[in-house]
Amino acid sequence: MVKQRRKQKAPQASQKKARTTLDLAWKENTDEHIASSDDESENEGREPRLQEEESEAEEEEALDVKRVRLAREYLDKLEEASDSASSAASDEESEDDQDHISRKLQRERLKREGTLERILADKVGKHVEALQTAMLQDQLTILPSHEAANLWIQSGNIRLLHGHDLSPTSVAVDASGKLAVSGSKDNSVIVWDVETGSRLYNLYRHWKQNKKDGNKGSRNGGEVLAVSMSDDGRYAVVGKRDSKVTVFDLKSNTPTVIVKTFEGHKGPISCLAFQSYSHRLFSSSEDRCIRHYSLDDMLYMETLYGHQFAVSGIDCHRKERPISVGRDRTARAWKLAEDSHLIFRGGSKIQSADCISLIKDDWFLTGHEDGHLCLWNTDKKRAVSTIADAHGTGNPIVSVSALKESDLAASGSKDGFIRLWKVRTGKTLEERGMELLVAIPVRGYINAIRFGPKARFLVAAMGQEHRCGRWDRMKGVKNRVAIVNLFSGSEAIESEMDGSKDNIQGNPSVEDHTEASDASESKSASESGSDSD
Repeated sequence: MVKQRRKQKAPQASQKKARTTLDLAWKENTDEHIASSDDESENEGREPRLQEEESEAEEEEALDVKRVRLAREYLDKLEEASDSASSAASDEESEDDQDHISRKLQRERLKREGTLERILADKVGKHVEALQTAMLQDQLTILPSHEAANLWIQSGNIRLLHGHDLSPTSVAVDASGKLAVSGSKDNSVIVWDVETGSRLYNLYRHWKQNKKDGNKGSRNGGEVLAVSMSDDGRYAVVGKRDSKVTVFDLKSNTPTVIVKTFEGHKGPISCLAFQSYSHRLFSSSEDRCIRHYSLDDMLYMETLYGHQFAVSGIDCHRKERPISVGRDRTARAWKLAEDSHLIFRGGSKIQSADCISLIKDDWFLTGHEDGHLCLWNTDKKRAVSTIADAHGTGNPIVSVSALKESDLAASGSKDGFIRLWKVRTGKTLEERGMELLVAIPVRGYINAIRFGPKARFLVAAMGQEHRCGRWDRMKGVKNRVAIVNLFSGSEAIESEMDGSKDNIQGNPSVEDHTEASDASESKSASESGSDSD
């Protein structure tokens, strides 16, 4: 029995040993297989990495080659333009052409950065004086303003566009100077061809025509108080007394169809302004609010609060920092990114402002009810320069406009003249100020002014009444849109721009001015989300 038991135990042991050897062999085989797969994966991973690095290097080389090619093509175009302008070829002229191209490239770079300063005021002033001398034969001081205005119209230097029955309240011009838009108290909005002076189409019709079609509503509710155009000429925006902002796409197949209507203001729309070279829109209203829109997405962005009374005007340049004026006798620069704003006060002797226009992002002009014309810098809480009774005693400044990034500005009132001003925005106090260049005779209330490109012309809305009311009516005045030729020779303006002052106008430090304490007080006391008063 014992032997049988021993014989039975022996094969069990042998079986156990065989299992262990088989298990070890299987583990070794699997380990070898795993190791070989890792090696293969590493080798396979290195190859695409090398291929990706090589492809990236080739793409970078291709981009560099493309940049060089585009730059050479651009320079070739400039050289061809200069060659076509002047056919004579010599060594000195070729050097001059190279200098001309370098100056043009530098000017375009400064223009993109928003630091270009174009010196145009003296040239435009001399040309307008020459026109007056030729037309009036040195009788400008003797002739009344209405007779002088008739001579300008007869000579063709002022074209009056007929289309509005009641006083035009606002005008807008695109960056190319081909289209102009005007709005009036008769509810009509007209798109004009500036070159021919003809009417292209109506965005809004006369209130009498709407009444014939059976549309209900009062004439006063449809009064157009503000219009604006984007620089590319695509969008035209209209603001009415009914507190609505309507958008039209002028480059679509149906430019007279409303693309979008923004509601939200609780009072009449007083002013509209686009940010330069963008589709960002700002609207101000008598409800003390400013609303911000993005027309790329057709969306309302935000509402800006701070003014204590009605907001009468707003303007914006390259930076997303609009500046507004209101009946609370303050001007406010809105820092949207920081959710705060700066407050500027004219003092107890200066009344509230009716209009505003930006020269640069940190310089702006304001026109006031008592006839004061003020020049401001955002580093100062007080006006840098002030001219009292700029249009004579008792005449308010109804409109003001500045040619962006230049030293030329214009203002309008009811004294029968559009006055052109030279604006100096230097670094020292002696280099800052305003001086009168020339006065152009135009009768009536000048409710709005806009410059054309390169100061070739300006468009003005002239009427019998003030744009905001009917408390004063001038008899014998026609309700028209006026196009005033400032400079007929565009080549002379181009030559003046070639010699323009191309310098970087950075924000001067407060320590460089004698009024350092004023600037520090303005930043500490005025930079807040709401009015401290």
